[in-house]
Amino acid sequence: MSELVVVSDTTTELSKHDRPGYWREQVSANQGGARVDFSDWPNFHGALRVQRLASYRLGDYQNVAFESTGISYERTMADIDADGDRSARLLVARSGPLDIEQHGTRVSLRPGQMGVVDWGQRMVLSHADHVRGWILNIPADALRLPEAPVSRSFLALDTHDPLLGSVLALTEQLSRHGDSMTPSQFLRISTHWTGLLAGALDERRAPEDTKFAAISRDARLYIQRCSDDPRLTVDAVAEHLGITRRQLERAMRDFGTSPHSYLLATRLDRAAQRLADPRNAGHTIADIAYDSGFVALSVFTKGCRDRFGVPPGRLRSRST
Repeated sequence: MSELVVVSDTTTELSKHDRPGYWREQVSANQGGARVDFSDWPNFHGALRVQRLASYRLGDYQNVAFESTGISYERTMADIDADGDRSARLLVARSGPLDIEQHGTRVSLRPGQMGVVDWGQRMVLSHADHVRGWILNIPADALRLPEAPVSRSFLALDTHDPLLGSVLALTEQLSRHGDSMTPSQFLRISTHWTGLLAGALDERRAPEDTKFAAISRDARLYIQRCSDDPRLTVDAVAEHLGITRRQLERAMRDFGTSPHSYLLATRLDRAAQRLADPRNAGHTIADIAYDSGFVALSVFTKGCRDRFGVPPGRLRSRST
């Protein structure tokens, strides 16, 4: 499993001239495209602490604790089309209000309140000076947000609800123990709070929250996060979930697949994306296969032919 990375950054040591540009770079690296406007840019100050796996890609699990002077972030459809991130974010106000605008609705989160923002739709997040908060990524495969206007009600959530209160407690635990937890613990807590959040947000998930549906959902999330690890097998997934292989196969069958097929498809899709990425032009096909969790090049080649109808080299040539 990928290493857990915890990074703290601040603009304190930077010149006033360099601070806005540095902060924009941090926003882009951590959250993707967004327009950043400063209330008083010559006197801007910001600090953040980021927790995520070293293999992070936009939209993967991530916890960012931040504080700054007055600022506004606008994520447009052009930004969304450019980075392709259509996941979601859980915003938690810790001190001072966080103002969110999406789907024609504007809310102000007070300290202790939280809301869910669709990162694949235009949004504006702003706040005044001396505000602290958390931004936690919710992977696209972990939460399916309904279309507006239903999703408007998700912008401000009542943490007195037992499930949502548990989500808030788990996010606090993530931040408090970030330096001491293992990658597996980070992943377990992250998948758990997103599952609680999903169950609390959408009543349409209620029929899905049976024993086997919950197993299937957790297994898919775990495979998505850990498929690059060649040690990840069907038995390892079952062991991580604390169930038998037979229970896992039964649960995934209800979803319309098998754990083996889902793991193979996830690795193939991820390898295909890497082959198409010009930044990987210097990597051999074998390198990309091994980086995507395959232990044998022959298995990767056969999988490409079965899934995409062409060998790996053809996938790479299509991108050039």
